[in-house]
Amino acid sequence: MKRIICIILFCVTVISAKCQFIDTLQSAIEHKGNFSFCFTTRNSYIGNNSANIFGFGIGVCFGKKFTIGGGPNFLSNTIYDTKITNGDTIKGKLNFVFMSYFVEYIMTLSKHWRIDIPVFIGIGTSNYQYTDEGKVVIASNKTIVPLEPQVELDYNFNKYCGLYTQVGYRYMLVNNKLLGYDFNSVTYSVGILIYPLEIYAGIFPKTKLAKMIEE
Repeated sequence: MKRIICIILFCVTVISAKCQFIDTLQSAIEHKGNFSFCFTTRNSYIGNNSANIFGFGIGVCFGKKFTIGGGPNFLSNTIYDTKITNGDTIKGKLNFVFMSYFVEYIMTLSKHWRIDIPVFIGIGTSNYQYTDEGKVVIASNKTIVPLEPQVELDYNFNKYCGLYTQVGYRYMLVNNKLLGYDFNSVTYSVGILIYPLEIYAGIFPKTKLAKMIEE
């Protein structure tokens, strides 16, 4: 009997939380969307190699609670593969590039604290880039589709800057098995938050873009 009661309470809690999320989402979408721009960087692994993924996103934020957008992402550090051709050792640079689209739910906890829950899905390519006798050769090129759910905790000093910590996971819905790497990986980062649009609006408050940002 106690077990049944616990299950019922759990189901009621989940349904209630889901309804609150839907209500919040509907309320947010009713607001006029504001232009959003951000840089993103996250540490991860490709095989046994450290891999930093850098990108930026452009989107629309509704009611400071829900954001949709997209932007390019790419491997910012260098991972090499070597092969021997005609007795010569040739280094191949790993390319890992994709266009990522995201939805982000924002929970404001207090004046300074908030939690961001973004989910990214991308499409792009990965390959090796060799230079052989002065010619650039692309090898093992295939389409990739990464899925990246994340959770980010922000502490904002003010509307211009703050600190953040993020953890997530990169799961390859479509992988490039020709490269021989495991691209599935935990993602994580800790750093400084900078809000370039808010800084712009603070410096040039009378411009059209500033008014769009502040709305």
